[in-house]
Amino acid sequence: MTSRFQAETGIPNGAVPLVELRHCTMEFPGVRALDNVNFTLMPGECHGLVGENGAGKSTLSKCITGENHMTKGELFIEGRKVRLSGYSIHESQRLGIQVVHQEFQLMSEMTGLENIFIGHYARRGGLIDWKALTKKARELMDFLQCDVNLSVPVRYLRTAEKQIIQLAKAVQAESKVLILDELTAVLQEKDILNIFRIIGILKAKGMGIVYISHRLNEIFECCDSYTVLCDGRHIHSGNVRDIDKKELIKMIIGRELTQVYPPMNRRFGDVMLEVKGLTAPKAFRDINFYVRSGEVIGLAGLVGAGKTELVQAIFGTHPLTGGKIFIKGKEVTIKNPRHAIMLGLGYVPDERRTLGLNMKFDIKENTVLPSMSRFRKFKLFQDHRAEAQAAYDINEKLELNYYSLWQSVEKLSGGNQQKIVIAKWMLRNSEIFLLDEPTRGIDVGAKFEIYKLIDALTRQGKSVIMVSPELEELIGLCNRIYILYEGSIMDIVEGERKTQEVIISSLLGVKEK
Repeated sequence: MTSRFQAETGIPNGAVPLVELRHCTMEFPGVRALDNVNFTLMPGECHGLVGENGAGKSTLSKCITGENHMTKGELFIEGRKVRLSGYSIHESQRLGIQVVHQEFQLMSEMTGLENIFIGHYARRGGLIDWKALTKKARELMDFLQCDVNLSVPVRYLRTAEKQIIQLAKAVQAESKVLILDELTAVLQEKDILNIFRIIGILKAKGMGIVYISHRLNEIFECCDSYTVLCDGRHIHSGNVRDIDKKELIKMIIGRELTQVYPPMNRRFGDVMLEVKGLTAPKAFRDINFYVRSGEVIGLAGLVGAGKTELVQAIFGTHPLTGGKIFIKGKEVTIKNPRHAIMLGLGYVPDERRTLGLNMKFDIKENTVLPSMSRFRKFKLFQDHRAEAQAAYDINEKLELNYYSLWQSVEKLSGGNQQKIVIAKWMLRNSEIFLLDEPTRGIDVGAKFEIYKLIDALTRQGKSVIMVSPELEELIGLCNRIYILYEGSIMDIVEGERKTQEVIISSLLGVKEK
């Protein structure tokens, strides 16, 4: 039977699926991660795979790539049944399946050029032909319409640039199936639009795209079809144009979100933090803003505008060459993060797994880390019982989904990991929260929990400075938004001017009245 998607895109009735999973079941000790799931990817199709954290999206993609071996079920690649006992990542790559992961799979000490072609180096006379590789890389970057310095170790590159290198690495392999796992979680609006353009080109060449994302707007912008998973079960599949965002959310979380953003707190106190003329070379210059008690202010800007460097500078991890910082009206010189913490600041970084949490620590240890001095006996010994009680109390308050305080944070969902990053600063009783993309890579239900948490902080009189690439999020949560353009504040929007049209214009360097 021809699907509506096939009919509308001109795919022949007899077209063979690039990937087909039948009755896929995946079990780990004590957990059924996938339960009798069916999934089909056609040539020239962008298929959105959505669901809450822990729904089984990544597990399903790993079954396709051979990283996971299904407990039950069948896998077909271009109509041919795969022998699962010998199926591996190497075999899936040979069959034309590539993945761009949410977490970076790059060699940090190697250059961008080396990372793109690793394992596929062109050789001449027994030696690597760097000239040929450089030419091919330049053509690849032109195709992607990206300008990334490929001659330096990738550890020196920005997050978005690293993601572009991962995409380039997958595209150059001339794959038939490309799995994009939260690719845009680290990208800004202009980079996301470029990704959509690239997806269109790849689809036109007959490639199939599995698009995993928590940003539901993207599903409607670039996907032809969708599959919803919940607790490892297949909920529904269909054509994107047949549903709306409200219906999709209901499928994902099993209920309607009557109000995505809580009512904004408008009871403000004194100015808690103010910066004047803040300047850092090659990052930002002459930055002025303030935030009051009970207020959320937003920082918006494209990649390279200086948002992350700005919050890092306030927290003492990025060097300043000029300007002043005032906390509660008193000028301070923040020397390092420890000093910032003592002054009442808490920082939620954009990369929670590498910067916000110690993945080798358990829930309790991560929660109490900034507050350990509070739990000392006789100034020498740690009161571990008091630590555990405090960690339990704060995580119960945040409705953390866990079974033990001694559980590894590595196995928690993204939303629960983010709750712990915020919980540790609440336990510390921080007064000023610096949130750099606090909802990156978490599902719509978990986002709502973070939104409620931010609202609760402001109603306790806390101050919040928030960075986000999602304009809808900034508009829904922030009392005032500062827009950075090439390192300077281009505009300040609030009240009736707080619209996507005004913000987008300023992001592009055009200030509207």
